[in-house]
Amino acid sequence: MSVKADQAQYEADSTLERLRERVEGIGQSQTRHEGKLDGFEENLHGVRAHVGKLSSELAEVRQELAGLESAVTDTRLTLDSFIEQYGRDREVATAQAELSRLTTQWHADFAQRKHTRALARGLVHTLTAHAVNRGVVNTATVRACTEERMLLEPTYWLAPAAMTVAAAFRNEVERGESAHAHALMLDAAKTNLFFALTYSRLGDQVKAANCMDLYLQSLDPDELGQDFFVVLDAIASKELGEEALGYTQLAMTGWSQSRQLTPGSSYPAADLADGGQCEVRLQSLCRRMPRGQYDALRKVCGPQWESLAEGWELASVSGRTLAHLRRTFPDGPNGVDWPDSAGHYVESALERLINQLEPDEADMREGMRWLERVIEHGGDLEAAKAAHEMSLGPDAEPVTFMTLLDQAAFEPATARLGSAARRMALRALWPSLEHAANRIVAASRYHLPQHVTLSIADWSCTVPTDPQRMVDPGSLLDDLATHIKRQTQEQSDAVVRRWPRIWGALAIGTLTGSLVVPFLEGVSLGLFLLVALAMFGWAAWEICGVPLRRKHVLDQGGRLQHEAVATLAKALDQREDFFEEWHESMGELTALTMWGGDRTPH
Repeated sequence: MSVKADQAQYEADSTLERLRERVEGIGQSQTRHEGKLDGFEENLHGVRAHVGKLSSELAEVRQELAGLESAVTDTRLTLDSFIEQYGRDREVATAQAELSRLTTQWHADFAQRKHTRALARGLVHTLTAHAVNRGVVNTATVRACTEERMLLEPTYWLAPAAMTVAAAFRNEVERGESAHAHALMLDAAKTNLFFALTYSRLGDQVKAANCMDLYLQSLDPDELGQDFFVVLDAIASKELGEEALGYTQLAMTGWSQSRQLTPGSSYPAADLADGGQCEVRLQSLCRRMPRGQYDALRKVCGPQWESLAEGWELASVSGRTLAHLRRTFPDGPNGVDWPDSAGHYVESALERLINQLEPDEADMREGMRWLERVIEHGGDLEAAKAAHEMSLGPDAEPVTFMTLLDQAAFEPATARLGSAARRMALRALWPSLEHAANRIVAASRYHLPQHVTLSIADWSCTVPTDPQRMVDPGSLLDDLATHIKRQTQEQSDAVVRRWPRIWGALAIGTLTGSLVVPFLEGVSLGLFLLVALAMFGWAAWEICGVPLRRKHVLDQGGRLQHEAVATLAKALDQREDFFEEWHESMGELTALTMWGGDRTPH
């Protein structure tokens, strides 16, 4: 026993020794690892310090890059600004050089025309004629001055025209006719207008009328300059005499007839889309159907309403045109135009004609103005273009004769004509305007049927469009109510027990409850049980719900009857107002025609 005990003790001691050695080995290993950890921790601190240093350096680099980027951006902006400014400066320098060249050329080519215009302005003045007649001015001096202008400006129409006036002062008929013919060769229209205004200023109305007739014949009605507006004011104010007024009225009548539809006695219901300028203008005056007006009538008219509304709007053209013309011409189209003894229209037209630049002058002057705008705006071509277009004014573009008449009658502020000239333009426009009004009213009458069908709730009736023909609303409303009652009763009687559905629901419910439900559990059981109950409930509703469904149909029919009767009653009231207003508006055509003929007091 002791041997075994010793042996056991020895084994235990040996085991403990080995454990102690292992513990010591573990401790030594831990010591070594702690040393390594300390070294690693030191290395980690070094890495952290290095990373922090790199982060700081990176932030500095980023800051330097941001500064560099800002510097590059500023440099680019500066460079772009420099390039843009350089381009503008180059445009300014080029414009200044070109302007200097054109100014030199202007004075070289056209400086003499300024003196020619001044001489002509003096020759046509009434005081000059009086001075020559009294011998204050030597006619030889007048002749010498005009001959000098003729030698310096042989291609300018005003030089031989002034020479013609000077020849008249000296009673040199043959010389005057030669100079007149030369001026006509250079520019017939301006020459005839010049002598028409000059003879009128000097008191010779017969010669003024003859020259005005020749001037009107030389005009293109599709390209009338702003000079014609001033001339028309002078003619309408009778500053050129009755004969010139008659010639102008004949010319304007011929222009109007040649550019508009020939007025006739019949006015077919044609498509107004191919109408002339007068029809377009009159249609723009028509009254548009206000939103919400005649709503009940619109509902019961259905697809007819669009055509009816268009005809109603067209019918308003005559009345609104008459109202506009009465506001614009309170004295009527044939108001009294008293002669203007002051003669300021003739003076203004003559001054405008003398100062008017010739085409070659105008082109060069236009180029000089453009260059001035470029210099003024520092080479900014877009700003210069905008300023240049604004400076052109309304005189830049000619207008057609029909546009002039349209503006005189409907846009007096744009036409810039006096009241006498606007009335004269209205008289020239009137045949075309009256014809357009008749065509529009004919188109309106085309949209007006003799009867119109009112439809509501599957019921319809036909009523006349003539407001003079009476319609009994009571019988129509009773007929509508009876129709809806009968329709509702038929729908209520159609509500019966639907036995195929009932038997089908009962069969499905029975089969589901007896053959499927007993063999199921859990969710499937509840689902099919719910289906069976739903089938039995549906069958019960089909059997017991008939009275409720019939009551629901009757209630709906009652509401429909009330709404339909109210809508029809309102539509019948609106129908009378609608067609009465339509007929009255078409009747305004007679008043418009009589106003134009000045056969009624205003």
